[in-house]
Amino acid sequence: MYECTDVVDGHYRSFNHGRAVEAVMSVLREANSFVQTHQPWLLAKSSDRDDRTALDCILHVGLESARVATLALSPVTPGLSRRIIERLGRPLTECTRQHMTQWVAGSHQLGPDSGPLLARIKPSVTLTSDAAQYRTRV
Repeated sequence: MYECTDVVDGHYRSFNHGRAVEAVMSVLREANSFVQTHQPWLLAKSSDRDDRTALDCILHVGLESARVATLALSPVTPGLSRRIIERLGRPLTECTRQHMTQWVAGSHQLGPDSGPLLARIKPSVTLTSDAAQYRTRV
């Protein structure tokens, strides 16, 4: 995950923001796959000490991946990045490229849950009956 920062930085410096975003999203897909594979929701139900240790590790990897990705995407999503950093309980002063490559060790409290990070997008155009019929046939 930290190796991605140089690649992303290179894309930003060459004004290739789309490739920077794709590089970050690739890392996020890998992190998501890691979390899905290890199923922390099942480990959370266990009282076994080893399961609890594994749970802490899995959650840390997932949240740390989210933190690094958020910082990497902050040039193109500054408002969303700020809200995510606050939700992760990290100070806004830790939003530089240097902080992207610094591992956050230990445990800390997450920030307050202030509702959805993104507003639901409501379609402004209603499909006509012909368009709706076409859509169902495709």
